Amino acid sequence: MKKVSILIVDDHPVYRDALAEKFHAEFGSQQFSIVLAADAKEGIAIVESSDDRHWTVILDVQLPGLSGKDAIAQFKQRPSVKHVVAISGLDEHAWRDVAISSGASSFISKNNTGQFICDQVKVLLHMPADSQISPHTAAKEFRFTNRQKDVLKCMANGHPNKIIAELLAISEQTVKIHIGQIFRELKVTNRMQAVLKAQKYRLI
Repeated sequence: MKKVSILIVDDHPVYRDALAEKFHAEFGSQQFSIVLAADAKEGIAIVESSDDRHWTVILDVQLPGLSGKDAIAQFKQRPSVKHVVAISGLDEHAWRDVAISSGASSFISKNNTGQFICDQVKVLLHMPADSQISPHTAAKEFRFTNRQKDVLKCMANGHPNKIIAELLAISEQTVKIHIGQIFRELKVTNRMQAVLKAQKYRLI
């Protein structure tokens, strides 16, 4: 059986190392390899030299040299690459569809927490190759108040109930009520499922 490995490709050393540290904390007990690269060319060389592994690539889409759509496509051409997760500090709405259409399984804004990125990767690791967490269905199928959408956005940023309450100037009990209503509307049972489904249907 091939080993599962995660490759983080990012030219910003501080962000790259911080994300790697988070992934080590989350996946270390599962003996996943966490490998780092500063650009797409280096990352592709790593993948090609280790075809005994299944790779999930966390790829910054704004890199020096090969970047964006071309970088995603290059990684996806490698048989050992199971998923590409595109990340960027650029405008999320401008890049999400571009990344997905180029072959990425998911697009995540760097404005999200490292925990959120880890949670999405956890979902992908249990999905078949070429599966996508993709927002292609209209949001009008769900009925949310503006405040519930605000709560969803805070959840997507990894905020706990106490912080959400402070940010929205409401009580923690009110936050819990909103979250319960969100779970029922989305037909999910936990926060990660709620955020992923909300992203899929472009609610946030």
